[in-house]
Amino acid sequence: MIEVLVPISISGIWYPKISNNFENSGSIGLTMVLEPYTLFEIKRGEPEIVFNNKKINFPNLDYLKQKLGSLTLSVNSEIPLGFGYGMSGSISLAYALGSVELLGKNEDEAIKIAHESEVINGNGLGDVISQYYGGGLVYRKEPGYRGKVEIIDIEWKRICSKPIESISTKSIIKDSTLALDYINAFLSNRTIENFFELSRKFNESLGFKSPYPKSFRKKGLIVKLEDCNESWITHNPAKKGAYVI
Repeated sequence: MIEVLVPISISGIWYPKISNNFENSGSIGLTMVLEPYTLFEIKRGEPEIVFNNKKINFPNLDYLKQKLGSLTLSVNSEIPLGFGYGMSGSISLAYALGSVELLGKNEDEAIKIAHESEVINGNGLGDVISQYYGGGLVYRKEPGYRGKVEIIDIEWKRICSKPIESISTKSIIKDSTLALDYINAFLSNRTIENFFELSRKFNESLGFKSPYPKSFRKKGLIVKLEDCNESWITHNPAKKGAYVI
């Protein structure tokens, strides 16, 4: 058995680019890669995902099993699945790293398969690559698992989040050219405050509004800057991407 740690991923702005070539499909965008890390215990065995002691039906599993082999994953997470924290990408990425350590798969190929499993099943289009690199604020310049990635150096402030509603990722994969404008607007003023403001505008354009100042709603969660209390989940930037302990 091995253990793998994977950070969460909260995307603020994204522009999907999907084609018949799954490895080059994905999204351009800006994503916060954050703590807490999720702990995965991985071993050879019947392919299944046990999430916080409950077996789940994970749509990516068939593709991962077919391409990477049979593994059992036990997930110990402080973060719920299905709200917008990139947990699907976390599971796929952990499966890939497990296949490298336990089944001798090539790491580059395994990460590609993890990314493809997300694209095929309509989950996160940029979570796997963001979580693989880590570094805090990730700018994906190109779609695909080999897309160019830049880690943005910013001054961080206190961040917290609250899950409010489980929503399918497919419902928010929309082709909005506003995304490209907002990404460029951030790149000309690289601050955490500007990231939150532009992410709020982008997500509101998709129909997701937050009632709190200095915040935005991404899918089924609200993420907020600075004004946090004990009822919210607090986050620090994940300086390191996913790794085997």
